[in-house]
Amino acid sequence: MDNDKEDPARAYGVTFGPLKPALREHQYPVSVSELIEQYGGFELETAAGEQRLESVLQECEATTFAEPWEVREAVLSGLNDDAVVGYHGDPAESEGRDASEIDGTGDWSQLSE
Repeated sequence: MDNDKEDPARAYGVTFGPLKPALREHQYPVSVSELIEQYGGFELETAAGEQRLESVLQECEATTFAEPWEVREAVLSGLNDDAVVGYHGDPAESEGRDASEIDGTGDWSQLSE
């Protein structure tokens, strides 16, 4: 049975898929332009449909990231309210789901140094 909390590549209704391990293995620090060049074509599955990583990162205020979780936060912050479940507001109010159903973030620490 698949749901958000059991899928480690899914957070707040956004499926990062193979992008998550790629970001965890990437060498940091990394610039936004480097991430766009290398991973920009990745499609994120969101509650509002698919969105390319490139379009999300182009709107990002940060210029560099020191850790994979910073990229994750920038992506979640850059998506609109319809695309994420419970990230921008009160998770308990999001689509009638309770907080335990929403965030299956898993480990977003860096794998290599």
